[in-house]
Amino acid sequence: MRRHILEDEKMSNHDDHEILDEQRAMDRAEASTGLHDWGNDLSFKTGLKILIQSVEEMHPSPEFRDTVSKRIQRILETRLHLVDDAKQHPEIEQQKIERPIAIIGLPRTGTTITYDLITLDPAVRAPREFEMLLPWPASDAATFATDPRIAIIQAMNDNYLKHAPQLKEIQRLDCTLAGECNHGMTYHFAGSNFPAEFGVPRFAKWVTDEIPEGLYRTHKRLLQEFQWKGPKGRWVIKSPHHLFDLGGLTKAYPDIGMIWTHRDPVATMSSLSSMIAALQAAVGQGGDLHAVGRSVVDMWCTAMARATRVRAENPAIETKILDLAHRDIVLDPIGSIRRIYARFDQPFTVDFEARIRTFLTENPSATRLGKHKHTPSQFGIDPEEVHTRLAGYYERFGSFLQKP
Repeated sequence: MRRHILEDEKMSNHDDHEILDEQRAMDRAEASTGLHDWGNDLSFKTGLKILIQSVEEMHPSPEFRDTVSKRIQRILETRLHLVDDAKQHPEIEQQKIERPIAIIGLPRTGTTITYDLITLDPAVRAPREFEMLLPWPASDAATFATDPRIAIIQAMNDNYLKHAPQLKEIQRLDCTLAGECNHGMTYHFAGSNFPAEFGVPRFAKWVTDEIPEGLYRTHKRLLQEFQWKGPKGRWVIKSPHHLFDLGGLTKAYPDIGMIWTHRDPVATMSSLSSMIAALQAAVGQGGDLHAVGRSVVDMWCTAMARATRVRAENPAIETKILDLAHRDIVLDPIGSIRRIYARFDQPFTVDFEARIRTFLTENPSATRLGKHKHTPSQFGIDPEEVHTRLAGYYERFGSFLQKP
């Protein structure tokens, strides 16, 4: 949920003051691509409409409206290209995504380091961040390490650090590492990225209260695009937003396994608020830290309470989940990965362990752990409110929440 794409100047061929409009945006995408077939699944239009309404309700500056307009156009262009790829190559949508593993813990609970360690396994395939942010054209295994999207995204990362250098201590910014599913969810005009980046209160409420129809059809379609000509392996994916719809995730991938990482939600919401505040500052938005904290508490208390209830009520989902404490990831990362591999019947090789050890000692994504400083009071987060709203979660998983 960390960034939006700053578009090329060639996409700024319309009036910055022009009010955002759903049909006009789709017409522009058709004109720019020369494509007109949106496919049979138009469920993405619900989120598009709500995003536009939410932005306009904010009385946006011309610059902010133009930024959002460019993002919308790029997403719509990508959707047109994905439909066209499937028409030209029907084998894409016939591919199976078999026995994937999803990391689904709350943000800031060790999900990223767990993801980075698992994806060091040569037998694993994870969507890279440059793929999730720019899903088209399809990845090619022969040019994967030199894909031109890498330079594009890394330049954007550098621009973010220029405007918000504190992000370096909060989140890793290497787009060749595994990417989050919530980046891909933006291609359905859903997920938590838009609220994190742009604020957009109406959209944030919709994402929190509703389950967007068709979201996991888009999600699966992206993985099929990446798998088509790209590297192969057992898929490992990650996003805290999966907590909102464990039923939809398991329906899309019936043989999936899930890793739920646990840390005190008060601490994680404080950490997430700090990250979002830095992100919004980098794009000239936000500034009201308590508003950020309020949005984070509402969104993620809803997600956690819903997921806790769903797994308790559905044994088929419950049996797919491995629970893992943040403290164990911090104190014994190799042991934690061994537990995951034993649970999901994966061979833990000597070569894989050596890769993990090297990563833990040398990679900045590992050495930054523990440097991010924040407090709940900065963001108006009331620990008592969080404990009350998540009483069921604390009752069941309190033993996982002790600090290392």
